[in-house]
Amino acid sequence: MAAKYLTIAREIKKRIISQRYPASSPLPDQFALAAEFQTSRMTIQQAIRQLIVEGLIYTRQGQGTFVRKNFLQLSQWDLPGTDYFGATKTWEHLGTVSSQVVRFDLRFPNEKEQSSLLINADAPVYDFVRLRLLNGEPMSLDATVMPVNLVPGLNKSHLESSVFQFVETLGLKIMGSYRVVRAIKPGELEQQHLLCEAGDPVLEVEQVIYLEDGTPLEYAHCHYRYDHGGIVIVNNG
Repeated sequence: MAAKYLTIAREIKKRIISQRYPASSPLPDQFALAAEFQTSRMTIQQAIRQLIVEGLIYTRQGQGTFVRKNFLQLSQWDLPGTDYFGATKTWEHLGTVSSQVVRFDLRFPNEKEQSSLLINADAPVYDFVRLRLLNGEPMSLDATVMPVNLVPGLNKSHLESSVFQFVETLGLKIMGSYRVVRAIKPGELEQQHLLCEAGDPVLEVEQVIYLEDGTPLEYAHCHYRYDHGGIVIVNNG
């Protein structure tokens, strides 16, 4: 599960992009935000710092915190490299996120999947591929492997909405992710579903998502069009 300051930062970012907090306008003061989010002022300060280094806001000594005029010039497609909320949460502020199921199978894991998910060869896994769309436009093609024993009852309707929301109904909480980012050439599936050419680069994110007790929940390869994906790395020093 994301740290509280990151959840708050994501909500404030959503309000900035929707222009609930307009460009050049001040944010509510830290005491008001702390009261709204029922947290400490220190947590609000952490959220503010996160948004400062992402380039969305700035502070003026004695005057407050303001939304940058040029925040809309920042890429709205980019993904956080240090945390993972799932596609539905990541892009919900930009419009309607939907999924098309390309494949949904049940099988036994290969050696790489056993190692990544810390399971045995005879532990069945879900193997599914989904096309993720934002306002009907293809954004990513995600190939995911998930242990059946962790998420019993997963079905096509969950894949078409939000797998993570279904995971939460089972009482499971996501702690974080380990991600490797690389550039690859598109295969036939990428060319077909992401509408890219054979010579176009594709951004691949190979990742393992962990539950709060450290159990691997999923092993996935997420592929993004070169013009619809970037990874934002925020270094807080």
